[in-house]
Amino acid sequence: MQKFVLLGLLSLCSWEDIRKKELTVAYILLFGIGGVWLHLFFPVCSIYSIAWGIFLGAAMMFFSWLSKGSIGMGDGVLLVVTGVYLGGLGNLELFFTGLLLAACWSLGLLVFKRKRGKETVAFAPFLLASYLFMLARWLL
Repeated sequence: MQKFVLLGLLSLCSWEDIRKKELTVAYILLFGIGGVWLHLFFPVCSIYSIAWGIFLGAAMMFFSWLSKGSIGMGDGVLLVVTGVYLGGLGNLELFFTGLLLAACWSLGLLVFKRKRGKETVAFAPFLLASYLFMLARWLL
């Protein structure tokens, strides 16, 4: 159940991030509250794992604040909520795979002169792609 809810959240955030280059925090937090409720009735991981997953998103929010918005605050909030669903290791895998995909994509954009060095790229679609890789691995 949680896998499909998280897939819906990441799909919605990806669509919005591509379209508007920002994320609406209100519905992300609603998904987070829903994730907490789902874990009360259908626990997938321990509370300690969830806390580590949330910590990763909180750390990203802190770095967003330090960088004065170079890293999106909405991406940090999204990672807090994915931490509720995936736990610490799952969220770490989601983040680093998404980061690797975003780096490869950005490098390609720079090489083919589609973007310049200081332009931004939507990060949520790479989190979605990372999650799809994780889902495919779990199914196989």
